[in-house]
Amino acid sequence: MLHSSEYLEDQSMLKVGSICSILAGILFAVSGIVFIIFLLGRFDWNSIASITQFFIDRPLASKAWLVVNWGASIASLLAIAGVLAITDVMRSTNSGLVRWLSTLAIIGYVIIAVTNTADYYQINRLASGYNQLDAAVKDAVDLIGIASLDASLNLRFVTLSPWFFSIGYLTFKNNRFPISIGYLGVIAGIGGILTFITSFLGDDQIILIAAVIAIVIHPIWLVMTGLHLGRLGRDKTV
Repeated sequence: MLHSSEYLEDQSMLKVGSICSILAGILFAVSGIVFIIFLLGRFDWNSIASITQFFIDRPLASKAWLVVNWGASIASLLAIAGVLAITDVMRSTNSGLVRWLSTLAIIGYVIIAVTNTADYYQINRLASGYNQLDAAVKDAVDLIGIASLDASLNLRFVTLSPWFFSIGYLTFKNNRFPISIGYLGVIAGIGGILTFITSFLGDDQIILIAAVIAIVIHPIWLVMTGLHLGRLGRDKTV
C-alpha cells in the first residue's frame, strides 16, 4: 500500500492519463477517418500545384485539412499524459528502460504535434499564393516541394514504435495491463518498426501494410490503455 500523499499523487496521475489517453485515441481516430474520406489519394502531396488545384476544386478541403492536422496535434499533446501515467504504472519493471522509452515516445508525440501544425500553415500559405506567382517561380516552388519536418514519417515511427513494442512485451511479464493491450502494443510496435525499415528499401506495398497496422491500432491502444488507467486510478491497491 502507498502512503496517503503518494497514493493521492498516483491517483491524480492515473486519472489525468486515463482521460487524456481516451481523448487522444478519439481525436487520432477522427483525424484518420477524415483524412481517409476527404484527403487520401486526392492530390500529389509533393506538388504545391496539385494541392492548390485540390483546394480550388474542393473549397471545404482546407477545413478537412484543419481537422486532420490540428486533431493529430492536440491528440499528440494529450497522449503525452498517457505516456507519463503508463511509466508510473510500469515503474517497478525495468524502470531504466521504461523511462528512456517514455522519453522517446514523448519526443515522438511532440514531433507529430509540431509537424502537423507547421505543415498545415505552410501548405495553406503556399497554396493561397501559388496562382499569383509567375511560371518560373511556380516551377521552383513545385521542385522544392513541402519542407516538412517529418515528411517520411520515419521520425515518429522510430521514436514511438519501441515504446509500444516494449510496453506490450512488458505487459506479459508484470500483468499490470490486460493481455489484449500487450498484444496490440507488440503488433503496433512491429508495424511501426517495419515501416521505418522498409522505407529505406523502397517497397511501397510493405510500407503501406505496416503503416496501416500501426496507424489503425494506435488509437485503439490509446483508448484501451486509457480505460485501464482509469480502472487502476480507482483501485486503492495501486
